[in-house]
Amino acid sequence: MLADTLRDLAGTRLVDEDGEEHVLELLPPATESEVELVEAESSLRLPTELREALSVSAGFANGPLESLGFLDLAGFGMEDVFPGAHPLAHDGYGNYWVLDLVPGEDACGPVFYACHDPPVIAFQSSNPSDFLRDVVALWQPGPRSPIDVVHEDVTSAIWASNAGLVSQEELLASGDPAAATFAADFPPQAVFADLRAARVGDGFPWGRYGPQTAWTRAGPDRLWATVPPPPRRGLLARFFGRGGRR
Repeated sequence: MLADTLRDLAGTRLVDEDGEEHVLELLPPATESEVELVEAESSLRLPTELREALSVSAGFANGPLESLGFLDLAGFGMEDVFPGAHPLAHDGYGNYWVLDLVPGEDACGPVFYACHDPPVIAFQSSNPSDFLRDVVALWQPGPRSPIDVVHEDVTSAIWASNAGLVSQEELLASGDPAAATFAADFPPQAVFADLRAARVGDGFPWGRYGPQTAWTRAGPDRLWATVPPPPRRGLLARFFGRGGRR
């Protein structure tokens, strides 16, 4: 449980990139009025696990990331992709790690990294406890933290390879009734992203068709669709198209 993870991590000794030692400190618990304000702003009741964690601490007072807390909802957006997003952390450059909450469910779901440069969504952790441990691992010896892998490598790889986008034809032929039913509601040129069984390394370039790309989500499922804009005609095509050949 997230509350136990917070208790376990409190007081952990960490060493940053410059060799300076830090002792991980937790923020004070959230008040009931603060929790109610968050729920009012998001129009979403927080899962029991998150509420219990907030009774222990509202987040980290220090640590590897620019900010890590459970109460700051400002500045994220992307409601079409994550209508129940609950931001957990940001890197100081406008990129967020968000808990993908599903309205009406009490599950404390997976954590995704929402990056704007490049504009990519990447799966980060199966649950918030794993996410917190991976954050702490950024300043601990041993293998690279999955946070560092996603932040530095995965987003660039997804953008460069156009990974995670599939065609309507592929979904209709997939043998997956839920995916096929969802895909059938869109025109043939639509593209889809399926993160229902995502692992670290998975994601999709949400901004492949421009920063204003609008996505449609398949209800609570982590399955999305967008319809790319028609290709822009080149200068010569637009010139000759006005009056035929000259």
